[in-house]
Amino acid sequence: RVTAVESLVFLSQQFQSLQPQLESLIPSSRRAFLSQFYSQTVSIASELRRVIYWGVGEKVIDNAKLLQQMVQVKWDIKEIMSQHSHYVDYILTECQILKRRIDEWNRITRMPDRAINMVWEYVIRNINRTFVEGFASARKCSHEGRALMQLDFQQFLLQIEKLTKMRPIPEREFVETYIKAYYITTEADLEQWIRDHRTYSAKQLTSLVQCGGAHINKKAQKRLIGIIEELDRTRRPN
Repeated sequence: RVTAVESLVFLSQQFQSLQPQLESLIPSSRRAFLSQFYSQTVSIASELRRVIYWGVGEKVIDNAKLLQQMVQVKWDIKEIMSQHSHYVDYILTECQILKRRIDEWNRITRMPDRAINMVWEYVIRNINRTFVEGFASARKCSHEGRALMQLDFQQFLLQIEKLTKMRPIPEREFVETYIKAYYITTEADLEQWIRDHRTYSAKQLTSLVQCGGAHINKKAQKRLIGIIEELDRTRRPN
């Protein structure tokens, strides 16, 4: 896939450089077709990188397997943990396998640095979104459990930065912001946070109310969940 998309981008760059010469060779009555070819085909070739590499990123980690491992973690623990959860090791092992494969590909045929960086970008984006989805699957969560979430994510960040040399880590704030929301203590503050962070799914927001907002009474939780459902309806296409 990498070879195919980079070859296509290379060809589009060559066509771009040839455009003045091609226009001079084509009758003026046919130049509209040439312009259409450049605007609808040649100019969008580089955008295929994102589509193709996003697909690669989604296949590196088995999301269903990762979520299953996260569901099995006890987030309602009563003591501060010094060791990260086992699912983090699964993530890092899969990333190490990908790193070895990329190195092998590079020995056979040189991969552009931009291609390598985009592959890693989408791998990490996918992992970080799965982190949030996994945290949102927690049915109960104590203060110590929230600390474990932070420990798990920090271990991932530490190791993935060493493995990929990427700075900054894509969508790091997406995960950290969600974890921090578990520490919101008032109904009003949680409602405002929900309204300000509609990038999270209704399930993820509801989990914050039911799990993170355990100190908020049931009536308030029900009201906040109603707000989440209403916000979710307004962003769905009619």
